Amino acid sequence: MNNRHKDVDKLLNRLFSKDDRVNTFQIKELFEQRIEYLSITKNQACKILDWDNKTLDAFLEGDSKKIDFVSILKMSDFLDIPHDILIEKYFDLALDSYNESIELTKKRNFIVNYFDLPSLKKIGFIKSINDFEEIEDRINSFFGYDSIFEHQKHHIDGVFSSAKRKTNHRNLQFWYAAVKESIDRTPNPYEYDREGLIDYFPKIRWHCMDVENGLTVVAQKLFKLGITLIVVPKYNQDVHIRAVTFSHGGKPCIALTKYTQFYPTIWFALVHELFHVLYDWEIILREKQHFSIDSSKDNQSGLAIHTIGIDEDEADNFARQYLFPDEKMKAILPHIHNSDYIEEFARLNHVHPSLIYVFYLWDYGDSKAYGRFNRFFPKEDFSRLLNNFSFDLYDNFKPLKVVCQTRNKNLNYNTL
Repeated sequence: MNNRHKDVDKLLNRLFSKDDRVNTFQIKELFEQRIEYLSITKNQACKILDWDNKTLDAFLEGDSKKIDFVSILKMSDFLDIPHDILIEKYFDLALDSYNESIELTKKRNFIVNYFDLPSLKKIGFIKSINDFEEIEDRINSFFGYDSIFEHQKHHIDGVFSSAKRKTNHRNLQFWYAAVKESIDRTPNPYEYDREGLIDYFPKIRWHCMDVENGLTVVAQKLFKLGITLIVVPKYNQDVHIRAVTFSHGGKPCIALTKYTQFYPTIWFALVHELFHVLYDWEIILREKQHFSIDSSKDNQSGLAIHTIGIDEDEADNFARQYLFPDEKMKAILPHIHNSDYIEEFARLNHVHPSLIYVFYLWDYGDSKAYGRFNRFFPKEDFSRLLNNFSFDLYDNFKPLKVVCQTRNKNLNYNTL
């Protein structure tokens, strides 16, 4: 019983303690209590503080747009409370009074931190770098965000900058956000079938001979093997990205870019990524995603993406040997300028002739050689192929919801 009385007394004492009074009441209530305790008027308090009534009212309401430390010290001394507590209370009061204005500043600060506005203006995504209301609406409309702050969920792990030049991380994240939001709108009902992928792999190459529809057929087959394939523009030239492979719902997803104007490059990137799906899937699951970038000596982007345990050279070599092995390249070297011979050789080996030319250019080409072989690379059919993946809609910045609905219909995605 005695212990009970002690607890009750302790509780009651806390209710009337100075610290509890300070913590419980707002500044205006503490001020009113103080002048009542001192038996003075509000005008007398103004005299003591050397403030006018308007200044005092603004402070008590948290409506002072500018406040200095001297004013804080004066008021804390008058209220007989520590100045750090008064500062904390005033900040809380100001947050309530100026919440809308503060939130507006937070949004604008978030936008400039997460988006490269000059780059977005350059590519035509926004009209002005200063109209933040239009910028916010544009971003939310494109990605389908309810709030601009949703963009930060698309954080990229394992991306670093070299000493040469900082990577434009914001533009890379813009691309990656478009990829992730697209995959969210492309649910794959099939389970990942690794053995099925191994069985199908030998058949992939010959589809590159059909420029307009080949990749579409492969994408549809991969989808039924639990692998979702999409193609999203880079948007900005300073994003030296070829592809990304990541997990969505525990299933592989591959996003390719039109990294170059050359049709064969997209097939090379696809086979490269499928190698990672077959042999590096457990690492990708652990690391969340794996980016494939241009690692050539000409790439001065400064982008270095490190995924421990993944060998990019091995994946590159696999793609090269799968699409057109070194021994076959050596066999056709004497005939490289005989287009009829190359076309027939490509047909017999189930590849598009442009793959032979692009590998030759990579191995032996110079600036003049590119001009000589340019006519052998598909262009219009390549564009039509990409548009099966809604590439044109991405390029025109249509809302991703619309883009994905069109692409999923074109590719027969989301159907069992």
